[in-house]
Amino acid sequence: MATLEEYFEQATAPGPNRQLPGCVMIAANKDGIAYSKCFGTQSVDPVSPLVHAPLTLETTMWIASCTKLMTAISAVQCVEKGLLNLDDDISTVLSEWKDPKILVGFEDASGEPILQKAEGKITLRMLLTHQSGMGYAFMQQSLEQYAEYRTAKEGRAPTTDSHFLPLLYEPGTSWSYGVGIDWAGQMVERVTKQSLGSYMEENIWKPLGMNLTTFRLQQRPDILSRRADMSMRASNGGVVPSPTRYFQDDAPDDHGGGGVFSCAGDHIKVLIALLKNDGTLLKPSSIDLLSAPCLPPGPIKAFRENRVEVYQKFRAGKIGSESAHKVDPPLEMNYALGGQVSEKDWHNGRKAGSLSWGGLPNLSWVLDRKAGIALAYYSQLLPPGDPATRAAFERFEYAVYSGELGNVGRQDLGK
Repeated sequence: MATLEEYFEQATAPGPNRQLPGCVMIAANKDGIAYSKCFGTQSVDPVSPLVHAPLTLETTMWIASCTKLMTAISAVQCVEKGLLNLDDDISTVLSEWKDPKILVGFEDASGEPILQKAEGKITLRMLLTHQSGMGYAFMQQSLEQYAEYRTAKEGRAPTTDSHFLPLLYEPGTSWSYGVGIDWAGQMVERVTKQSLGSYMEENIWKPLGMNLTTFRLQQRPDILSRRADMSMRASNGGVVPSPTRYFQDDAPDDHGGGGVFSCAGDHIKVLIALLKNDGTLLKPSSIDLLSAPCLPPGPIKAFRENRVEVYQKFRAGKIGSESAHKVDPPLEMNYALGGQVSEKDWHNGRKAGSLSWGGLPNLSWVLDRKAGIALAYYSQLLPPGDPATRAAFERFEYAVYSGELGNVGRQDLGK
């Protein structure tokens, strides 16, 4: 079997057999980065000057849903300060959610949405764990149809407009990935009377020395100038430039569910701080809360069905027998305030209680407090759920837990 670095050098090598764009891998412990390696360049576009620029720990990437953990930390900080309560009705802060409606269908003739009043309340806990009934218009056909009916432009209008969509089900009865964490970010803004970006800068980014992180790329030319291009998976399986110009305009709002631009060297500091557990971000009891399973029977069934579907898509496209290390299907997973949580030890070494999630351009992270390990994989590749990238991340995780990289629980590995 090829070594980890041989595997990635081959996978990112320019040419017709290229499997991956540039990527960054980091493994860390409570003392800091124990292993890091950058592969490839900032672009796969042969006419871009970035095609010759090496990817580094300071290369700017859209980290998308990796933003969610920082928003969850911000919300739990507000709980610690007595500004928010996890189980209060969110309408005490977000008045527009006083009488939420559930989308049950559309009129055949007019296409007008059919809405019914929700009986239960929505709570901050539900927002953070995707039990609120909210979804994403780009992932749910019914919400997309509703948004088109209302002529909203998803992601370009303020959160209070584009993300104010009807619910998919009664709050607390199922699970759906959606805009709940964007609304949790709105709650942080309203109780602190500042933008989510300003709050995170004061309470997360500056304390951790995250100087290359922002919601507002156009206002930070120093961060913008470091950006990587977005790539995409071609129909023939190759990696080609993406026409997506994610870096051209700032969103009108600080989207807590996916709006942050950062770099690998900055983002990993959040995971290291949670491993360190020294009170810089949260009290120890709050970090425990962040990774405590939250889903009751109804939502957990829906969550696991969703994860199995995603898992099967990953496995269907796996390439190369050497990447097929034994990785558990997500039948023993739950969801916590901070992300997906393992309820049992995995065969690859990941421990029960580990948090994990990722970001749309095929980013992934794991926080394993029992093993004292954090690991993350950073790339800019569309569409999400790329099987080759998943295989690569599994190869990296195998190297970390198998000891191929040494004992990542110590700070004595070469970088």
